[in-house]
Amino acid sequence: MLNHVVDRFIDRQRWLEPVADVLQKVVAGSYKLLGSPGRSLKTFMHGTWLGHPLHPVLTDIPIGAWTIAILFDLSYLIERSHGWVSAADVTIFVGLLGAIASAVAGYTDWSDTFDRERRVGVAHGLLNTVVILLYLVSFILRVGGGSRVLAILLAYAGYLILLTAAFLGGDLVFGIGTGVNHHAWQEVPTKFTKVLLEGRLTDGMLVKAMAGDTPVLLYKKGETVCAISETCSHAGGPLSEGELDGHIVQCPWHASRFDVCTGQVKGGPATISQVRYEVRRQNGQIEVRRSADTLQPN
Repeated sequence: MLNHVVDRFIDRQRWLEPVADVLQKVVAGSYKLLGSPGRSLKTFMHGTWLGHPLHPVLTDIPIGAWTIAILFDLSYLIERSHGWVSAADVTIFVGLLGAIASAVAGYTDWSDTFDRERRVGVAHGLLNTVVILLYLVSFILRVGGGSRVLAILLAYAGYLILLTAAFLGGDLVFGIGTGVNHHAWQEVPTKFTKVLLEGRLTDGMLVKAMAGDTPVLLYKKGETVCAISETCSHAGGPLSEGELDGHIVQCPWHASRFDVCTGQVKGGPATISQVRYEVRRQNGQIEVRRSADTLQPN
């Protein structure tokens, strides 16, 4: 019930759309401005090297640090002992560092979203940006000799907003499916299954075939035939409609890059590799089955 109320409220906030337009251009433009290093940095911030998005890993730092800071501040208010002051200040600072890194990773992931996913995502991001600002002011008051009570109140307000933003983050993943492996529920053949007549393969071309209800991407180069999942693990884009650069296929939706023979993810926003299939020719047919060497966890 609460989720429904929140969703309807966000859908009525039409001002989020122009804000999202500007922010996505800023994020994408910042990485593009850096050229090739920017592309590598973007892939790093997506968490491609980690095997799943980096953002949720980083969010634990500010949540944990600021939860402890609440206890330290509360202890100070009760005991008026300055020992708690230093402890609270350190945890506030650590939380700020983690929050800034988390924000960069989060906005990087969000820059490749659209429609309702984009609206909920920008609301989540803006709330967390407000949280960072509140904690930053709180930290400045703490180390600058300002009102300790005001600094604590700002931190507590920030924490409440943080919980609201976390609720939206949960909705993004569990309600909308942002960042979820799009192969997770596909039925992958474990026995050789006919997918295409051998004569329909053209050298150097990407061809979509079906293994039952599961789309497979075939690629022929000379006598070698490679097969990986046709559905992009990031957001479900059709890799058969993507661009081929040597042995790398680029998704047409968000430009994730994969090795067309091993399925290994080579560039974000995808973080999970494609299913790799073993291929054989049998009576003029191309048959595939899930390879034991696949890098796809599901």
